[in-house]
Amino acid sequence: MKRRRSYRGFDGSAAGAVTEEQLRYCRFSRIGTVGLARADLVELPLKTTPSEGTRNPYEAYVLACNGQDLPNGLYHYSALENSLAYMSCDTLPSAETVLGGQDWFSGASALILLVANFARTGWKYRHPAGFRGVLIEAGHIAQNMLLAATANGLVATPTCALNDSVIETMLDIDPVMQSPIYAVAVGTHSATATIADLVGWSAVEHQQ
Repeated sequence: MKRRRSYRGFDGSAAGAVTEEQLRYCRFSRIGTVGLARADLVELPLKTTPSEGTRNPYEAYVLACNGQDLPNGLYHYSALENSLAYMSCDTLPSAETVLGGQDWFSGASALILLVANFARTGWKYRHPAGFRGVLIEAGHIAQNMLLAATANGLVATPTCALNDSVIETMLDIDPVMQSPIYAVAVGTHSATATIADLVGWSAVEHQQ
């Protein structure tokens, strides 16, 4: 926890590419299934993070941009199997495009998107607190992943500045019942990163 920092300076070179195994560990820490619990007539998945009413409303997608042994492309994450399934995409956008033009993410090895399925939680909680719980859960999940990335010698940075229309088209999701909420970029630390890359602001912004 003391070593965790959010970096905007990623190493986009081949030498800075992360392995699929490193990404697997980060994904599992995020929404991986660690067991099943019997509840009445069904079995509910136990995850690595708390979920309101055990509804587990999030799906995770990986946009691989610079991996050592994971081809560039779009993948859906299976929490039960801790595996990735390749998804066809007519035009694969860059991480910068997905994140609304934030060019400091261009060197990341992978972008992991958290997409909420509100119906899963709304089925049980039909009041505003249910919606609030879904949003809060994204923070639980992302923090686990940031710590897992740090433990693996990687750097990771979260952002909620997303290009919703690009993501909705890329994933072919229902924009009413599903929504991209959070994203975490994962990669290695660039040797040329500055203090501005660490703290996330520039001298010009500070003067303003």
